[in-house]
Amino acid sequence: MTMFSQDYVHQLSIGPFPNQIDPWSETARYFHQILGCIISDLLERLRLPLLRLGYIAARETSLQIAERVQPDVAIRNPNVASDEISKWDYAAAGVMLEPGINIEDATPELEAIKITQIESRELVTVIEVISPSNKDLLADMEYYQHRRDRLVKDKGINVVEIDLTRSIKRLVRDLVASTYPYHFAIHMPYDAWLIGWEYGEALKSFALPLRNEVIPIETQAVYQAAYQQASIAPQIEATGGYVEGNLPFPSLMTSAQRKIALEQVNRWQAKLADLRTER
Repeated sequence: MTMFSQDYVHQLSIGPFPNQIDPWSETARYFHQILGCIISDLLERLRLPLLRLGYIAARETSLQIAERVQPDVAIRNPNVASDEISKWDYAAAGVMLEPGINIEDATPELEAIKITQIESRELVTVIEVISPSNKDLLADMEYYQHRRDRLVKDKGINVVEIDLTRSIKRLVRDLVASTYPYHFAIHMPYDAWLIGWEYGEALKSFALPLRNEVIPIETQAVYQAAYQQASIAPQIEATGGYVEGNLPFPSLMTSAQRKIALEQVNRWQAKLADLRTER
């Protein structure tokens, strides 16, 4: 019976791209697995902090699918009626994290998170992890944008979008979004914020808005936990998938970035080979 060492299993699990997004994982086949694990990990991380502040989080159907019906994670605040929502300084509340850029108009089966305030039973915040397949068709994008804008503008609900796949299409109506391969968009009744980062960088943290409070989210830790839980690197490696021909959206990486990515894969595979011979 084959038994691999703990070091080998650890190296195989973390993959060739620790502390950044694995570019080979951005296809729908792998990303939908990561998405489900991100939702589970966020729910566990948010559970106690939210309860202490008087909120609960629940797994719901995403806004991205057909009446395509509700968001990935939602937060409700039961003490505040929607017509009593006042403007508050999100930037100051989240000052300890990435401040983001204030933007003008950021108005298969997928899940989201809804956050509700316990006493008032009011839906407060929705967290959506954007699927790459939702950015394929203009009609799907417009449908989602319409539903999101109704939640934010008409109902006063915060919508947080986590977009972890490269694309020339963006669900945020702002040119700033197109300058970053990955971003978070925080849509609030009176403000919209964008936090973007470049290919090869670690995922940035952000402040999750509630009604008048925020909770810090260490997104790199969430992504890495989801990536490992879904065994994404072992899946890609087992099928011989770490080759340039299987790299999704290659035109959205420079030739230098593609070369570096392949070098990272080669170093990782060489380390795995060494660890296999040591067992």
